[in-house]
Amino acid sequence: MSLDILTSSGEISTPREGTKRKWSLTWLLPLGLLIGFMLILALLFGSRLMPATQVNVAPVVTVRATEGASSAIFGSSAGQMLFQSSGWVEPDPYTTYVPALINGIVDKVEVLEGQSVKEGQLLATLINDEQKLALEAAQQKYASMEKRIDAHCKGIPILKAQVTAAEKKIAAGKSLLEQERDKLKRLESIGKNAVSEQSIIQARFSVARHEALVAQAEAELPELSVKIEQIEAERQSMLATLSELKVAKAQTQLALDRTVVRAPIDGIVLRLHAAPGKKRMLNMDDPTSSVIVELYDPEQLQARIDVPLTEAAGLGVGQKVEMVSDLLVNKSFYGTVTRISGQADLQRNTLQAKVAIENPDTRLRPDMLMRAKFFASKQASSAGATSADSLGRLALYAPETAIVDGSHVWVVTPEGRAELRTVKLANDKRDDHIRVLSGLKSGEQVILPPHTKLTDGERIEKL
Repeated sequence: MSLDILTSSGEISTPREGTKRKWSLTWLLPLGLLIGFMLILALLFGSRLMPATQVNVAPVVTVRATEGASSAIFGSSAGQMLFQSSGWVEPDPYTTYVPALINGIVDKVEVLEGQSVKEGQLLATLINDEQKLALEAAQQKYASMEKRIDAHCKGIPILKAQVTAAEKKIAAGKSLLEQERDKLKRLESIGKNAVSEQSIIQARFSVARHEALVAQAEAELPELSVKIEQIEAERQSMLATLSELKVAKAQTQLALDRTVVRAPIDGIVLRLHAAPGKKRMLNMDDPTSSVIVELYDPEQLQARIDVPLTEAAGLGVGQKVEMVSDLLVNKSFYGTVTRISGQADLQRNTLQAKVAIENPDTRLRPDMLMRAKFFASKQASSAGATSADSLGRLALYAPETAIVDGSHVWVVTPEGRAELRTVKLANDKRDDHIRVLSGLKSGEQVILPPHTKLTDGERIEKL
């Protein structure tokens, strides 16, 4: 009896211990998830949860520099450099697209990218079997209509000969009629005593018969004239049809000629859009669906320069520019500003200027990088002409108290951290501000003293 009790008690105690272990392991899962979530929050936002250093800030002031201020940098004499910027080479004024003027399949391509071509040089050919057959058919129709007109007009000389014969017949009939009338008149004048009644009656019948013959001959003339007019009208209709066939023949000849694509100018192949077997189609959504090649004239190049808006005040049409390229390090290129873009680039914060290159080199290629120096010059506008120096430049000024060790300044980054930056200063000072030549940007904020507790990259809070 006691053994059964012990056994039953052992069976009861074993499940209770397993249940406790099960519950303890179940709580570990949410606890681990909670700890992991807290670690992720600490990694992502831990720096923001930490206390930030409170600082006083001041903005970088952007003002229009006076002529005297700019002369401190560029000198007071005319023609001094105003600013520098970068851009790219491109054709002047635009790229020449050479398209296939009919739909077709490219048969042969005679040029490659970068190859020099002359005006009229063969660039490519399209498969032209269909155009040749169409031209042959048009030529045959034209020749057939010409022969038909010639055959039709052969009746005109015959009818004209018949008209001439009818006129002569009328003249002869009228002559005989006059003779018969004269005979009748003489017979009637002699009297019935000398001439029989029968002779007079026969003379009268003869006059009537000749009058009828003359009337018949005269009636033939209008009929012949109408026939001639009819043939002439039909001839005019056939000539109109012949003109239509001539136009159709010219169109098929033009279609055949357009299967041969030639260079419209002297230039260099910028891009090649064709290859043997490639389809070239007009009226497609793709703007280059019909283009064979793109050409540009190496003697007509320009640079598109992206000028920062902070420097755009000194930009003007006619301004002199000096440019250099990494391809030709020891050579300078000279140019003139010909156009200024009508719209600024919002993302780059720049204004684009077109600079015609006066001494281009055949080794220059479109999209090569160019570094440009813009010099002071006279600018023309609709309101009048003003010099670039009188317009001035945009200058940046920072508080003098923000300068650390004479060449450094603490700047507030977009992420809200402190950044120690090296700056280049000028001697120009205005209202406790000093002019900054480089190292700062318009709109940035600098940290005012004290700077002793700041470290580079430290999170800050603006007061």
